[in-house]
Amino acid sequence: MSFYLAVSANFRTGTSLPSLDDQYNDLWKLAKSLETLGQPINDWFPPADTEVNSLLNQAFTSSGVSPAALALARADKGNRATDLRTLGVWNGKDDQGAIVYTATYNTSRIPSDLDFSADGVTGFIDYRNVVTLVKAVITIWNPILVKVVPSGYSKRRIFPDRPPVGWMIYLPFEVNAKQVPEAAHVIPITDGKGKKQQGTLIVTVTNRFDVTDPEHVKKANAIETRLVDQDLLPTLREFVTKF
Repeated sequence: MSFYLAVSANFRTGTSLPSLDDQYNDLWKLAKSLETLGQPINDWFPPADTEVNSLLNQAFTSSGVSPAALALARADKGNRATDLRTLGVWNGKDDQGAIVYTATYNTSRIPSDLDFSADGVTGFIDYRNVVTLVKAVITIWNPILVKVVPSGYSKRRIFPDRPPVGWMIYLPFEVNAKQVPEAAHVIPITDGKGKKQQGTLIVTVTNRFDVTDPEHVKKANAIETRLVDQDLLPTLREFVTKF
């Protein structure tokens, strides 16, 4: 069974870019979390001019970003603009089993973003593993929005000017289960101290979201409508200007 997972997150970088080392270290933190989902830390590779050259160097070690990956990144990014920087890694696989993720840090009014994709990785059919992934993204980047949207769903969302709910959506404020009774799970996300709720992860269905399943689309549409009716799903413009 073909299965493609796409996770995207938007976050704020601040008025200046972090060091290249710090930005790469954020990618390492996500790789460490993915270890718990069966993705070994040694199976990540930095970008290079060819696929063969990329596979010559590991991106990470158990303790951090590899010296080789940092050297490649400095050679590529060292003289680039200071207001925008993209770094990424992949697991060396094409097609089935492939995972790649990139983080673009942007100091302008446009939010920075993380894009994560996995093709045919069966572990991500289990919604609990996707929740673990999203929680790791939230911990590392403190995003203003995270979307888990299957291919083809965006065209079926109710409100084209607002983010689609899809399989899952993270919003940076409190939403309770009574406000979205159609959702399979409404998961409060607390801050690092585990005391104050900083946001909410809404899960549409507990089985793999299938955009060809009318019931799945109906549930996601119903959640979108319910959120908008309660002013809990800001427009895309509002995410840029208010958060």
